[in-house]
Amino acid sequence: MKARIVIGSNYGDEGKGTVVASYTKKSENVLNVLTNGGAQRGHSILTKDGSITFQHFGSGTYYGADNYYSKYFILNPMQFVSEYNSLIVKPKNIFRDKECRWTTPYDMIANHIKEETLNRNASCRMGIWNTIKRYQDMETITIDEFVKDENKMFKYLLDVKAYYEKNIAIPDRWKDIWNSGTLVVHFIDDCIFMVENTIVSTLGSLEYDEMIFENGQGLLLCDTGKDTFDTTPSNTGILYSLELLKDVKNADITAHYVTRPYLTRHGDGHLTGEDNRVIISSGIDEDRTNHYNEGQGQFRYGMLDIEALRERVVKDSRNVNFELEVTHCDEMDRVNEFKKHFGKVNIYDSPLV
Repeated sequence: MKARIVIGSNYGDEGKGTVVASYTKKSENVLNVLTNGGAQRGHSILTKDGSITFQHFGSGTYYGADNYYSKYFILNPMQFVSEYNSLIVKPKNIFRDKECRWTTPYDMIANHIKEETLNRNASCRMGIWNTIKRYQDMETITIDEFVKDENKMFKYLLDVKAYYEKNIAIPDRWKDIWNSGTLVVHFIDDCIFMVENTIVSTLGSLEYDEMIFENGQGLLLCDTGKDTFDTTPSNTGILYSLELLKDVKNADITAHYVTRPYLTRHGDGHLTGEDNRVIISSGIDEDRTNHYNEGQGQFRYGMLDIEALRERVVKDSRNVNFELEVTHCDEMDRVNEFKKHFGKVNIYDSPLV
């Protein structure tokens, strides 16, 4: 069984979706594993049907891949239902680990309130940090336990609501939605839908010709153990995938590190070599798949240090065979530089797959 681990090399937005979709298109019987993070990811591919952004589904979905949510992925029932209903191609099978953490509306609203209070653009506002912190602070249940008992559903959500009310002040502009009974009812419906349309399974029990692990974020955002806007609460490198693959027999593993010829970053936080995109390269057009949104702010650009890139890729790869995937090469010609430092390089001139 071929196992491909697709990893962002920088601050995210490198083109991981393009790489995952490209390898899926070339294969049959593929399982697309969403390795880490949650629905704050936004992996876009350009197809004959236009631009498609995947958050709660793998970027190989469009080309027929089944999906698997690992124990390191945080479920979001609301985003699952919304995205599932909009998919042009739906996975035949959607699997999940029974221990997946899951986000409630209160986690997301609390995330919004915090970012607004701090007046910053450092979060997609999907409640990822909030969910992780809540799991550390209060007794939790699995989503399967939640949907089995109607009384438990309402009690659990009231407990989550009360948890936040002890820790943050709810601004007046948020109180209507915060106290909405309709929100609760719709969320419960979304949880039931998600449970009914996914299959609890271990990764090792599934048989596929190819598994493509799709990481969220990038190596320069890797978890430091601190709640800062410069990082994400997840290991963004190879670690989680290797842990998951311990249960998979006879896996032929290759790590695929993805980069553009330049750096990009959404919103606030340090960006090495930041500059105007046209100064970095006159060929860099306004980004084709990443646009302004309230949570992440402006899309920023920086000059990429290829030697530093190689250092962090080699360090993260843990002696696993790896290949470099360079997207957006039509915007900046650095192919020879990449080959000098990495040898074999896989080139993508256009994000169309």
